[in-house]
Amino acid sequence: MKTLIACYSYSGHTLKVAEALKKEIDADLTDIKTENDRWYFFKLWDAFREKHVPIKPCITDLMGFDSLVVCCPVWGGKVPAAINQYLSELKNLRGKRFGVFVTSGGSRSQKATSQIREYLDDQGMYFLGQMRLLSKDVDEGNYGEMFDYFVKKFIK
Repeated sequence: MKTLIACYSYSGHTLKVAEALKKEIDADLTDIKTENDRWYFFKLWDAFREKHVPIKPCITDLMGFDSLVVCCPVWGGKVPAAINQYLSELKNLRGKRFGVFVTSGGSRSQKATSQIREYLDDQGMYFLGQMRLLSKDVDEGNYGEMFDYFVKKFIK
């Protein structure tokens, strides 16, 4: 199964785990970056309002991929605006599998993963699983059994 990992990371926590996932499932990784970097408060405000912001070119066409893992931090229970934009730019989704991985500072809220899941379900994709890790656990390298369980969903 050929997998694309699409990662937006602000502080590096999400990217650290995305790179570990890449290695474990032998996936391709595309790094989602905004065109204009803004102060964190404005990013949080955009996420809260479910906005979209321009992103730099990255892999958005899933032709040639069997599955997608969307990785991002959770801000105010919502996904970053860059992820909203990325999702809207995705092509060739129907019939593909997907998973969602999020990091957060203190909440294990499922609102953000639900947002992504609902959107991709509506595009005809099939949900494989989700994973949430706290930033402190990422700092300690403590991904736990959840990481191993998530990885197995993408290995065939």
